[in-house]
Amino acid sequence: MRGRRRRPLLLAIGLGVLAALAVLWMRWGVESRYRTVEIVLDGPDWEALALREGRDPLEVLTEAARRGATSIALYERTLERMAEQGEVSYLSADEARAALRAGTLSPAFAGIAAPGEPIRPGSVYVAGSPDMLAFLEATISGILGPARVRGVRGVLEIRGLREDLEQMGLGFRPEDLERYRSAGLAPVLRFRNYPGLTAAGLAAKGEAFRALGEGIPIVFELTDVLGYDRLLPDAAPLLRAAGARYGRIEVFNVRRRQRGDERLAREMHREVIRLFSLTPDELLVLSPADARDKFVRSARERNIRLLYIRPFIPTAGVVGTASNLTLVEQLARDLRRFGLRTGRAVPLPEVVAPLALRGLIAVGALAAMALAFAMLVEAVGAPVPARLVWVLIGLGVLITVALFARGPLVPWLKLLALGTAASFPAAVIAMAIPRRPGAPPVLAGVRTLWLASFGSVAAGLLVAALLTRWEFMMAADVFLGVKIAQLLPVLLVVLLLWRHDRPVRSWRETATELWEWSGHPLLMRYAIAVVVVGLAGVILLARSGNFGLPLLGVEERLRNLMEDLLVARPRTKEYLIGHPALVLAGAAAAAGWHRWVMPLAAAGAIGQAGVVNSFSHLHTPLLYTGWRTVNALWLGTLLGAAATLLLLWIASRFAPSPPVRPRR
Repeated sequence: MRGRRRRPLLLAIGLGVLAALAVLWMRWGVESRYRTVEIVLDGPDWEALALREGRDPLEVLTEAARRGATSIALYERTLERMAEQGEVSYLSADEARAALRAGTLSPAFAGIAAPGEPIRPGSVYVAGSPDMLAFLEATISGILGPARVRGVRGVLEIRGLREDLEQMGLGFRPEDLERYRSAGLAPVLRFRNYPGLTAAGLAAKGEAFRALGEGIPIVFELTDVLGYDRLLPDAAPLLRAAGARYGRIEVFNVRRRQRGDERLAREMHREVIRLFSLTPDELLVLSPADARDKFVRSARERNIRLLYIRPFIPTAGVVGTASNLTLVEQLARDLRRFGLRTGRAVPLPEVVAPLALRGLIAVGALAAMALAFAMLVEAVGAPVPARLVWVLIGLGVLITVALFARGPLVPWLKLLALGTAASFPAAVIAMAIPRRPGAPPVLAGVRTLWLASFGSVAAGLLVAALLTRWEFMMAADVFLGVKIAQLLPVLLVVLLLWRHDRPVRSWRETATELWEWSGHPLLMRYAIAVVVVGLAGVILLARSGNFGLPLLGVEERLRNLMEDLLVARPRTKEYLIGHPALVLAGAAAAAGWHRWVMPLAAAGAIGQAGVVNSFSHLHTPLLYTGWRTVNALWLGTLLGAAATLLLLWIASRFAPSPPVRPRR
C-alpha cells in the first residue's frame, strides 16, 4: 500500500494520536499531583535496633520521625509475640499435664489443676491479666467461633493445635497504635492470613479493623494475602468497607510474590498503593547509598508511594542507630530534591477521559495495525484491496463499540495495544528506509532513525492512552505480550525488507524464490550467524519483563552513570544497540550497500520496540518515559552517526581501487 492509498490510514492514525495526547495530558495532570511518598519503618526491626544499643525504642522512633519518617509498620498480635513481651503465657494440654506431674506448673495455671476441670487434649491454655484474657476471648471467639473458646477458672482454653494458634493473627488494640502516634508516626498495619479462617472470622477481623480508623494502609505478612484463596472474594469488599488501603509489595522475583495479591489488587477498586522494600538478605549485600538509590528510583520511575525501610544491621565499627537515622534523613532529602514530598500516601486518582476520545484512540490503533498488515502482504507479493482493509477496520470499530457498551473491555484494549506495539514499529521502519541510493549516508541514516522513532512514539502514545486506567497505572494489570512485542517487530522488519532493492511482483515469485533458496547448501558462516542471532533473540526475550536475566555488573554501572548524568536513564537496548543500528541501516540504503540494510534494520527494530515498550509501562510516570525516550534518541543519533562516519572512512581507505584501463 503506497502513496495516496496510505493517506486515509495515516489520517486515522493521526487523529488517534491527537486523541491519545489529550488523554495523556489528563494523565499527566493526575501524575503531577501524585507526589506524596510515605516512608514506613519496620516497627519490630527498628525497636530491636534501639534495644541492641541500650536505647529507648520510642526515643529512636521519635528521632526518625523528626528526620523524615512518616509511618511505622505494626504486626498483628499473636500468642507467641504476646508471650515474648510478657503479656501472657500459654501451654498446650500435653505441656500442662507434664508440668502438673512434675510439680512445676506455674501458679498462673492453677485453675486447670483444680478437681473437676480435666485438662482436655487438643487444647491450648492461656494465662494473663483479666483485661488481656477478655481481649483474647472476644478476638479468638470472633475468628474461630465461640464453641472453641471458654474461660476455665481464670485461664482461657482454646481448642486447636498449638502450632496454629500461637501464630494466628489477633489484630490490634487501640493503644498499640496510639503509642507510635505520640512519636509522630502514623500506623501501617501488617495482617497475616490464617488457614483455618472462616467467613465469620474474616468479618470479625474486618469489624475490629474498622474500629481503628479509616485510611490506614495494610501490608500483608508472610506468603498470603488475607483470605487466600477461598475467601478472597469476601476480603476485598470487607477491606474497602473498612476504609483500608492495600499496600501492594512490588516484587521482581516470583518467589517473593504473595499468593492472591494480583486478584486482591484488582478487586480493591483503586484502593491500592504500591510499596517497595528491600529484604534483609538484600540489605546484607548493599551499601546504605545503594539502598537509598533504589528507594528513590522506585518512587521516581514506578509510582511507588510506600517505601518500607528495614534498618541495616550494625557491624563492627558502625553505630547502627546513627547510620540508619542518617539513611532516613538522606532519603527524605533526596525525595524532595526530585520534586517529591513525604507524608501520608493516598491511592492514585483515576483518569477520567471521554468515551469519544477513547474511541478515536481505538480507531487509530486499528488503522496502525491495518497499515502494517497491508504493507506485509504487499511485501510478499499478495496485495489486498483497500476496501478489504477498511472492512477489517470497520469490524474492529464495531467490536470496540459493542465492548464499550457492554462486555469485557480490558482484554480487548490489551489486544489492541499488543497489535499496535508489535506491528507499527516495523511498518514505520520500512517506510523510513531510503528506497534509492544517492543521498548523503549520514543524513539519510539520521533521517531514518528520527522518522521511525516519530512513528514508534506515535504507537507508544496510542498504547499508553489505550491502557490509561488505574489498574495498569498501579500494576494491578499489565500490558499483554511483552515478549511478543519485543520479538515480532524484528521478524516483521525482515519480511518487509527482504526484497527491499527488488520488490516482488506476485506471491508466486515469492514462493519460487523461497523454494530455490531452501535448496542451497548451508555455509558455515551462515550457520554461525543463525546461532548468534538465535542466542541474541533468547537473551532479548529473557531480559524483557520483570523476571528475566539479572544485570551484568558493567551494565549496572553504566546504568547508574547514565542516571547520574541524564537524570532519566535511557534504555540500553535503545541508545546503544537499536538506534545506532537503524542509523547504519538508513546509511547503508543510501550508500547502496543493500545486503546490509535488512540485518541492520532488524537490529534497529529492537530499539523501536523498546520505545513502544517504555510507553507500555503504565506504572512509570509519563514525563519520565518521555524524558528517557528523548535521551535515548539523541544519544543513539550521535553514536549511529559516529559509527557511520567510521565505516565510510574504512570503506574509503580499504575498498579495492577500480582497475586501470590501458591507454590505446
